[in-house]
Amino acid sequence: MGTMPATPGSRLNVDGLRPISELQIKAHYRASIVGYVIWLLVLAAAVWLALWQGWWWPWLVTVLPVVVVVQSLLLTPRRIRAIGYLDGEEDLTIARGIMFRSIETIPYGRIQSVTIGEGPIERGLGLANLSITTGADGAGTSLPGLPRAEAERLRALLTERSLALMAAL
Repeated sequence: MGTMPATPGSRLNVDGLRPISELQIKAHYRASIVGYVIWLLVLAAAVWLALWQGWWWPWLVTVLPVVVVVQSLLLTPRRIRAIGYLDGEEDLTIARGIMFRSIETIPYGRIQSVTIGEGPIERGLGLANLSITTGADGAGTSLPGLPRAEAERLRALLTERSLALMAAL
């Protein structure tokens, strides 16, 4: 398995990681609209209770929706830019996370299936989600926000390399 030396400034301390598409930020915001509307309704109900009923405690409830929506709007771009991948000679490495970082290395010989999925928002932006299933109890991982052509390239590469390694066994 390939080891990757870290250099200062490399993404998640792994050299050569490719970022996912910046369009994933737009896709995430569009997919979150319903959640934002629900939080705004909670905010409106709390304000209504505070003003019409004369209660003081609903003002405390208004803080939660504001914090949730603002942190989501502000941190989403950074969270998405923290996702990267590297298709090496012997394995695929997927790294993600800001505060809680994870680097997942999947040997090609362990890959059982590779699936490309896309919802209506991703399809409209030309993005796809690559899902990889491994031999460990059907466990797997996914790589969101890939341009459709890159997802197809990775699916073909992973399938080809996993079949070649399985045939060698």
